[in-house]
Amino acid sequence: MRLLKFISGGTLVVAFIFCLISFLKPIPYSNSCGENNLYRYRLGIYQIDRNALKEKELQKIDGLLSFAGIQNIRCPNEIERQRDKMLAQALDSTNRRLEWRLLKDDLWINKNGDIGLKEMVPVGNEGIIFVDSYLTRMGFNTEEPLNTIIDTSSFQKLNSAFYKDKKHIYRYYAMAYGGSFSTFEEADHATFVALGDCYAKDKRHIYENRHGILDHVDYKTFKVKSTVSGCFAKDKDGYLSWSDRITEEDLNDEYVKQAISELDK
Repeated sequence: MRLLKFISGGTLVVAFIFCLISFLKPIPYSNSCGENNLYRYRLGIYQIDRNALKEKELQKIDGLLSFAGIQNIRCPNEIERQRDKMLAQALDSTNRRLEWRLLKDDLWINKNGDIGLKEMVPVGNEGIIFVDSYLTRMGFNTEEPLNTIIDTSSFQKLNSAFYKDKKHIYRYYAMAYGGSFSTFEEADHATFVALGDCYAKDKRHIYENRHGILDHVDYKTFKVKSTVSGCFAKDKDGYLSWSDRITEEDLNDEYVKQAISELDK
């Protein structure tokens, strides 16, 4: 009996010391999640990382039962995925309440009369869940409302990035988590036309979706081809992918080779 009491008392002391240590220093937590940054800490399970400033960032994953080994933790990626799913559902619900409907050429209107350019954006870091989003203001959705600038009766889509109405040329600049929509002041409105899905021109310049004015191309010989998949073009000096010159090294890529073959026909 004394031996059992001694063992029980010793176990409690060891447990107390272990808990005390966990308040002072994170203890690596063995797990099946494939994570090497999980720790027993402050009577819970924490994910501990360091940011760019080498400051410690803590996120609590689970509580006392997991700390004591009584239950298994939910893996951080599962928690994040569930959180992303809930956020996507909330955003979709908001969009349904606003009753967005297509007006014309990527331009939508909701029940409040707000005009928005529709885009698809990922939710969360994994980028596997996408939701509809609407740019209702110029710039990165932070400037003037679209419905104070756009003339909807003359608005038209030219290609994947350029739009126009009777007053302005517009450019949509796509980015991973939401793009921007702005007037494209560089362009000459009267002579601006699209060249395929990635380029455009006016009487003065050749333009590319992301870069804008291409001042390193030959205006007279610049051409694209509708049969080419992707953003490729050529002029008398060679070939381009987006705004960059295709190099000898690039020619090892079969996708690039196919594009050049089409451009040369």
